[in-house]
Amino acid sequence: MNIQDIIHPDDAAALNNLKSIPALPTIIEKVMQYGYEEIQWSSNIASNIRLSEKQMPEVYNRLITICYKLGINIPELYLQTSPMLNAWTSGNKRVYIVVTLGLIRRLKGEELDAVLAHECGHILCQHVLYSMLANAIYDLGDSLMEGIVGSIGNMAMKPIKQALFSWYRASELSADRVACLITSPEVLTRVLAKLDGIPPIILKDLDLDEWTKQGADYEQMKNGSAWSKVVRYISNADMSHPYGPVRAYEAKRWAGGTNYQRLKASPCMQLSGDACLSCGKPISREWTFCRCCGNKLK
Repeated sequence: MNIQDIIHPDDAAALNNLKSIPALPTIIEKVMQYGYEEIQWSSNIASNIRLSEKQMPEVYNRLITICYKLGINIPELYLQTSPMLNAWTSGNKRVYIVVTLGLIRRLKGEELDAVLAHECGHILCQHVLYSMLANAIYDLGDSLMEGIVGSIGNMAMKPIKQALFSWYRASELSADRVACLITSPEVLTRVLAKLDGIPPIILKDLDLDEWTKQGADYEQMKNGSAWSKVVRYISNADMSHPYGPVRAYEAKRWAGGTNYQRLKASPCMQLSGDACLSCGKPISREWTFCRCCGNKLK
């Protein structure tokens, strides 16, 4: 799968802008020397539950099928017993995904697939190193970051942080495309509404197409007056993710294009989620024999 067919233009532009900053390699090196990745990993392995074929397989096996469809290695999957609805991907040398208990309680079936596919999308699109850097800057705070990268200076860090967080938001749009590919824009929109905190009593009567149109209206500010662009920039400045309706609109728009239709029709996307009884790998219901081990299926 060619990731250029998936990367959102805002993601590509923001990443090119980020990579053009001369000090960026030094910052990455300093953060890694500080041991941020190891600190995060040690906290994760000590406090979260690693899922597997033996540990909550009904969740873990969904990840296996998604990874086979996308052609990526299967990352480790962890459960955090938080009531919040959240999921994230971390690690550079050892990539892993974390989902919360609140998330898997609220999202079932294809909705859970959409979240797992979104996180796998970050892996597929090679986002993880830069997103980990963004999280490091956010977690460690200005004072500690200045101590780590003191040779760069606080003034130089400000435009770097702006460029990094701008890319971080845009990267979510690419990962959303992967979620659409594995599920559908309708499923993703429903998930985004839930992640936005819309309660079930409202969600059951909510017209999600109308909610998505709000995202289209917001994005029109890109083409508006200079003041509209300033207002849009200010409203986004402190956001870690794009607004829910914007994400839904961008995903739906991409799903109406030829790249989505071509990728959706590819053979790897036809895997059903069923597993071969011999090798345990995902299969399609149309197969007579498993294409991984040759086991007869019908």
